[in-house]
Amino acid sequence: MKTEILKVLHNNRSSYISGEELSKKLNVSRTAIWKTINQLRSEGYEIDSSPHKGYQLVNQTCDLNQSELEIALGSSDLISKIVYLTTVDSTNHYAKQLGNESVFEPSLIIAEEQTRGRGRLGREWSSEDKSGIWMSLLLKPDIQPTLAARITLMAAAAISSAIDDITGLETKIKWPNDIVIEGKKVCGILTEMSAELNHINYLVLGIGVNVNQSHFNEEITSKATSLYNVSEVRYNRLDIVVSFMKHFSYYYKRLIEQADFSEVIQMNRKKSITLNKEVDVLTIQKKRRVYAKDIDLDGNLIIINEDGKEEAIYFGEVSVRGINGYI
Repeated sequence: MKTEILKVLHNNRSSYISGEELSKKLNVSRTAIWKTINQLRSEGYEIDSSPHKGYQLVNQTCDLNQSELEIALGSSDLISKIVYLTTVDSTNHYAKQLGNESVFEPSLIIAEEQTRGRGRLGREWSSEDKSGIWMSLLLKPDIQPTLAARITLMAAAAISSAIDDITGLETKIKWPNDIVIEGKKVCGILTEMSAELNHINYLVLGIGVNVNQSHFNEEITSKATSLYNVSEVRYNRLDIVVSFMKHFSYYYKRLIEQADFSEVIQMNRKKSITLNKEVDVLTIQKKRRVYAKDIDLDGNLIIINEDGKEEAIYFGEVSVRGINGYI
């Protein structure tokens, strides 16, 4: 009922709606309406009330919760379930638990805080409470497992565009899965899956965006930033999530229905902070200095190696770093 009342209040922000009208519309008592309104107020909604006019949503200090997500994304053709959590060890871990069930729905899992967030290659990911976007998509794409890496590049293009759209900032993509502003990481992407030889059981796409943090641990402050630190503006996280879902759904549909990946590659090339310079390619065994030339149509990084020959780098267990630092 909370979501339904909020939906009506959102749709009538320029006017009041009476408790009686809400009661009839939702087929509940006016007492139930009153209790729910007070609950919404305790959650950060400023709702004016008048004995003769009814209720009007004036302002809100919260941007993410179950109701707001359902109102904004309820018509999505990509997901059919939204899970909002105040705290979780990892949204990716939660999503994988859902994926391991015999039947699952395509889902968005989003949390205010992660206690054990992690990035690619097992790195820890700081996930401060109520300050960032910590979310995972649980999907079952009808593609070959060998093509799953494309989902990461799709997410990079989508979240980069979403941040640009909402903030007016200019983001860059550090191949394959980091979003960078002013040379520092603002977003990381982690894609995991369960698959058989020719079949994906489920795929989990994890995304962490530093939105409104003002401080970072000393060990990461040289390479991590937030949208707030860059602009000194606090952003509505729901707006970024909704914009991301719009962009990602578009790319995902084109990939699944038309096998079209070209726009994603174009966006990754256009926004790349990796291409056209020397970089270090790191594996467990060694570090190689190469020249990053291009991103091919499969999403691989094309380099000029130590022997002067072109080579395709698949990002699996490879890390790419700038010669003098993170980028």
